[in-house]
Amino acid sequence: MKSLKKNYNKKFLKDALEPKLFGIGTETYVVGSFEFYLGYALKNNLILCLDLGHFHPTESVADKISSLLLFMKEIYLHISRGVRWDSNHIPIFDDTLRDLFLEIVRSDTLDRVHVGLDYFDATLNRVGAWVIGARAVQKAILYALLEPKRKLLEYEEKKDYLSRLCLYENLKTMPFNGVWNYYCLSLMFPSNLTG
Repeated sequence: MKSLKKNYNKKFLKDALEPKLFGIGTETYVVGSFEFYLGYALKNNLILCLDLGHFHPTESVADKISSLLLFMKEIYLHISRGVRWDSNHIPIFDDTLRDLFLEIVRSDTLDRVHVGLDYFDATLNRVGAWVIGARAVQKAILYALLEPKRKLLEYEEKKDYLSRLCLYENLKTMPFNGVWNYYCLSLMFPSNLTG
């Protein structure tokens, strides 16, 4: 922690601590447990970095977001994909990633969450891996932004839980892929689609 003794201008450098699940990979000793780094970050006004691959496979990082942001101004995410006891595999557009960004968008904290991709897999082409991971994150963000949050909140406030449940069920089959395809086409041929 010696490097944290000096304070740098937060406009240029944001210090973050990244915990790891005890016993994962090292089996006997992990100096930066989640509980230790969470307490240290809160006490010293630092950012906590959550690496999706550094938690137990049955643990949801999405569930931590809204609680952490009650006490922290911002957090940092390392988007990776945990596989059993190992981490840092290429992210894919799966339930874990969708749930993470749904939680961030639902809590209106996109401006308080820093996102970085943190993965490696030497068995795959690095450029291809980077593209797949980055696109998975973009898809998860788009998916979350397309959720009709205001309508869901309206049903919640009216205690109309049946309508809320019906909308959640309908969302599962809404044409997310069409919006994603349009987004990709607009990047390739912007003048053809907007003019």
